[in-house]
Amino acid sequence: MDRLTSIEIFVRAVELGSFTAVAEEKGISSQMVGKHIRGLEASLGTKLLNKSTRFQSQTTAGEQYYRRCKNILSELAAAEEDIYREMHEPHGHLKIVSGVHFGISLLSPLLARFQMKYPSLTLDLVLDNQPVDVRKDGVDVIFREFSNNYESLVAVKVGAYPVIPCASPEYLARYGKPGHPEELVGHQCFQHNQLHVVTPWSFSDKGRMIEPKVSSRMTFNSTQAMLAAALEGAGIALQPIFQVQELLDQGRLIPLLEEYPIPQVEMYMFYQPTLRHTARLTLLLEHLREELVSHV
Repeated sequence: MDRLTSIEIFVRAVELGSFTAVAEEKGISSQMVGKHIRGLEASLGTKLLNKSTRFQSQTTAGEQYYRRCKNILSELAAAEEDIYREMHEPHGHLKIVSGVHFGISLLSPLLARFQMKYPSLTLDLVLDNQPVDVRKDGVDVIFREFSNNYESLVAVKVGAYPVIPCASPEYLARYGKPGHPEELVGHQCFQHNQLHVVTPWSFSDKGRMIEPKVSSRMTFNSTQAMLAAALEGAGIALQPIFQVQELLDQGRLIPLLEEYPIPQVEMYMFYQPTLRHTARLTLLLEHLREELVSHV
């Protein structure tokens, strides 16, 4: 039985949490997955996985072996990429997760241009505002506006973008235009309803930060939905500038409190440590820095 194939199957068994999931992914039977795992355990003389009918967990030896095997597979992939890059161009696969509004407005077209530039690469883009299970979902790269939820990944700041409060002319005609951040207390200021998303209603006034206690009768789990409600005249929305610039230019939204700037939102790219120095990640970072400089 091929040792490298057995190692690959063991790594995915740990990440997916079941033999059945690995079997479906690899197009083999669950029995064959078990045979590969048992072959490794026999050659190593120790048990790697504790498996019952209800759950699967790693032994201490299994956890250590998984980390080493993950690094070995990644180094092998990187070596193959280097050879291929010298001969042709970078190849391989990247599974990328991003928040919905950043993914639609900026990342998707950016990645489309990247893939066309390097057609031997395959990209899998998932737009999701919810936290992801990095190991189980097989994620390579994550884009997020916060940097404290993915301790196992390497974080690289790729930019920062302005956010502005804005409202439709119809809303302002009915309720008036706030002239100071504290006046937002009397307005409908849309909020996120996800605990991991913090809406930064925090304004700078000559070096002093002002944080009005804003509230709203509507909350959202989507910045796009929030924007649609603002266009209907239902309230004030805090929006990334790249998402609303065209609407501002058209006069469909009016920027508010421009003399009281809000701190920019930092955008981070998180990636698996095992991808470090691979051609596909290095080129993606280069592409990001070239493309995002005019946006974030």
